Amino acid sequence: MTTRRERVGWALLFSLPMGVGVGLATARMARAGPTHPLVVGAAVTTAALVAALILVATGVSTTEVA
Repeated sequence: MTTRRERVGWALLFSLPMGVGVGLATARMARAGPTHPLVVGAAVTTAALVAALILVATGVSTTEVA
């Protein structure tokens, strides 16, 4: 059984590359640099949403069962 911390780590591991990809695509479409607020916002929002979906799908709750 994995701990909550491990599940959060795996969720971040899988969501960050997707956030980076969305950020790069946004930067290319907007012809903006990687520090442009539009690019950073799109990347961070996508990574956060994917991580949240993974956590919900894997059933991470606030209580741990021993």
